[in-house]
Order: sequence, then C-alpha cells, then structure tokens
Amino acid sequence: MTAPLTHRLIPPANGGNVKVNGRTYSATAGAQDVPEFDATHLQANGWTYLAPSGPTTQRPTSELGVYPRVRGAKFWDATLSHMVIWDGANWRNEAGAIS
Repeated sequence: MTAPLTHRLIPPANGGNVKVNGRTYSATAGAQDVPEFDATHLQANGWTYLAPSGPTTQRPTSELGVYPRVRGAKFWDATLSHMVIWDGANWRNEAGAIS
C-alpha cells in the first residue's frame, strides 16, 4: 500500500475553523477524512487522530512501511464506512466479523 490519501480525525469540541494549505476545516461534530499532509497541522490545533483512511483497496498490505499491517493496525475503510482492525490473519470490523 502507498500512504493513505487521508487520515480520519475528530475535531475538538470547542474548536473553531482552522485553515490549512488553503482549505478551511470546520470543527463541526463528527469524524472527518482529511489529506494526510493537513492532518499534522490539525492535530496541533486539538484535533484527534483515529486512523489512516481510504477505500478498501488502500488497506495496508505489508508489515513494512509507514502504515504497517501488524496485529492491531486500524484503518477507516471509507468504502464500507467502518473501522477495520487487522487481527494477524484478517481485517475485522467493530463486530468482529471478517471485512
């Protein structure tokens, strides 16, 4: 897998709008997928990182790299709209089913 195009973040409850690289992010309640290169700046402004995100085809596939597929690795699957976690053999959703 190449680096995800986006990171899943939650804005701070009491935050205002944040402008990063010409884009304005609203602190509206709920998780948002943001470009990887904006995520660090948003985290410095109180946003909480959840997981790398992208379509099913961008799930980590290697034990090496920036986003290794190791036991416990999380990925927000935008195709399924679910967090999936690698159990060492399969990707599983929040209910424990193979996804």
